[in-house]
Amino acid sequence: MGSLVLDLQQEVLKPDCDVLNSLRKAHLIAAKLKLSEFDKWVQAELNGYVPNSSAIPDYRKVHGSLKAFNPYRGWVPTQLNDNELEQVICEQKLWQSLGELQELYNQSAETSFLIEFPAEQMQLIASLFCAPIPLKYSLHVSKHLLVTIVEKVKNCLLEWTIRLEEEGIIGEGMRFSQEETDMAKKVPQTINNYFGTVVHGNIKQSQVVSGNNNSISFHYGDVTELMGKVKESLVQEQLSADDQDSAAELISEIESKISQQKKPGIICAALTGLRDFLVAGGANVTAALIVQYLQGLG
Repeated sequence: MGSLVLDLQQEVLKPDCDVLNSLRKAHLIAAKLKLSEFDKWVQAELNGYVPNSSAIPDYRKVHGSLKAFNPYRGWVPTQLNDNELEQVICEQKLWQSLGELQELYNQSAETSFLIEFPAEQMQLIASLFCAPIPLKYSLHVSKHLLVTIVEKVKNCLLEWTIRLEEEGIIGEGMRFSQEETDMAKKVPQTINNYFGTVVHGNIKQSQVVSGNNNSISFHYGDVTELMGKVKESLVQEQLSADDQDSAAELISEIESKISQQKKPGIICAALTGLRDFLVAGGANVTAALIVQYLQGLG
């Protein structure tokens, strides 16, 4: 008979992995092993999180561009001059179920999707701008970030099954022995143990500045040169047309941040997002250029 854990491990490794079905299998395994904390995460990914809850993992944090809807010109970009204010408004955690996020990606004809603001927050944002007429504001987020969230979930499941296997917990058929159930208590249940670098993570924790020996040297010219190499390398990559377009949009956003000399932490966070997108799409050679650059900052 097969093994529940190893079967899940193999399923997650498939290029065409059905991540929702994988989560259901993980729910079954966690329930049988009485791993309630990990199971809460699995069920939250399946059913959605409580909006604005602290339980929403950081890998669900996305960064978008604030735009205003002009009845004559359509959506137009806005400019926030305060970096902290920009972070508060333009960074959001997605609480929807993973199935909803997948459906949102499939239904988004454009390269980005919109996040609407509640009425009170909309009024607050409107008060920041001196528009002659009331405008509607929305956050425009590159939809490739939805793919990255799915990849993070799959990575979490894979790392979890590896931990279980290391402890000798594999399950025969649909059952686990009492010994396996007892050993499962040694396996970390906190999801932070299983996901790696956060896409567009906490900017305050990733500030990059030049200065004393405890800092990191950053030069806008170097990152500009990097983007040139990335664009040249992408031509040789076997990405789909949609992924090429998404990558080009990400690169354009980064180049815009460079030209505006945004804080290095913001630029490096955007580079991390581009790197993760390229890895997910199989553009490993180009992704390696970014990895090499980020490592060189240390």
